[in-house]
Amino acid sequence: MLDEFKKALSAHEHPGISSRINLPVLMRQAAPIVLSPSGRARPPLTLYWSVNSVCNLRCKMCDVGLANPDSNFFANLRIDGKLHEIAIDRFRSVIDEVAPSKPMVAITSTEPLMYKPLPEAVAHCTERQLETTVTTGGYTLPQRADDLAAAGLTRLVVSIDGPSEVHNMIRGRKDSFERSVDGIRRFREASAARGHKPEVMVSYTITNLNFNALVDFYKTIRGAGADRLNFTYMSFVTAELADAHNAIWGDTYRATVNCLNAETDPARVVVEVLHRQILEVKALDADRRMASFLPDFSLADLCKFFYEPNQFMSGTRCVVTWFVAEIIASGEVIPYTRCYHVPLGNINDEPFLQIWNGPKAREWRRSLRAEKRFPACTRCDFAY
Repeated sequence: MLDEFKKALSAHEHPGISSRINLPVLMRQAAPIVLSPSGRARPPLTLYWSVNSVCNLRCKMCDVGLANPDSNFFANLRIDGKLHEIAIDRFRSVIDEVAPSKPMVAITSTEPLMYKPLPEAVAHCTERQLETTVTTGGYTLPQRADDLAAAGLTRLVVSIDGPSEVHNMIRGRKDSFERSVDGIRRFREASAARGHKPEVMVSYTITNLNFNALVDFYKTIRGAGADRLNFTYMSFVTAELADAHNAIWGDTYRATVNCLNAETDPARVVVEVLHRQILEVKALDADRRMASFLPDFSLADLCKFFYEPNQFMSGTRCVVTWFVAEIIASGEVIPYTRCYHVPLGNINDEPFLQIWNGPKAREWRRSLRAEKRFPACTRCDFAY
């Protein structure tokens, strides 16, 4: 349980977890893992929404950006490659259903700024006194910043993966960095004009494409208006991991190769260079305390993470579907977008809370409770 305890203590740093969540709340939420072999769970602390199935970037480390229909990640986000959207009336009704338990509402994908009713969705959460996070690639943030501020957005998370040249190369748009930074500024100004003080977070995913650019990025972004800068690590599944998993679970929870391609390869990260970059960012950030590394890996940990992907980083079990739920653009409720494609029910057919503790969800939790995590989970952030 030591690994789970350490993870619980750092949970407030995760962009999808409310900063108001404390250890007693987390322990209460976790109690059914130990006490309820039936697989039942308390209402989720975070309700993730994938409100649409389209994106305006072509990220080199993403199965959506690379149009890889064979991956679970693509199946969860792009679904069948066509446009899907959550009807705003259905969004409102689910929010009304869960509002008494006060979850954080995290609108994260596929690219929520392309969802026209987004300000209405955020405003409805604000009216129900729920914290709301929007996570975006930021390309159209300059145009939508004022509407999000007016809606009362609690937290804005912008994914930026390097200084201008690096980020724009990764995202496949020559002005992506500039538009994201401009959008952050506009959102700050629009919120301040209304007397609001939302949190602005920048998220940087470390891959072989940007492992040597952390310091330059920190120096560039620290004056851009963000309150927090989270450095995280790529989530991926290798072919070897998928095969090992599917030999046991392929008929039930099938794994696929996720987020790996000719350009994205964890083995190309030079961990000694990355480790020096991490230490320098920490030194530069000593007074500001703006930057976090999730998790804070040692040099040995970095070697294991990038060079031994078949090995788990710790003994942490997966507790994802006791704590969070995800609704994708088709209306299906799934464990998590970077997880297996496991539809638990559809909000267009039945109430969300009925699905949350329905037979498929309880069966999934029972399997997780027994196994702690599955073979292909080694590089998911919920398992390390």
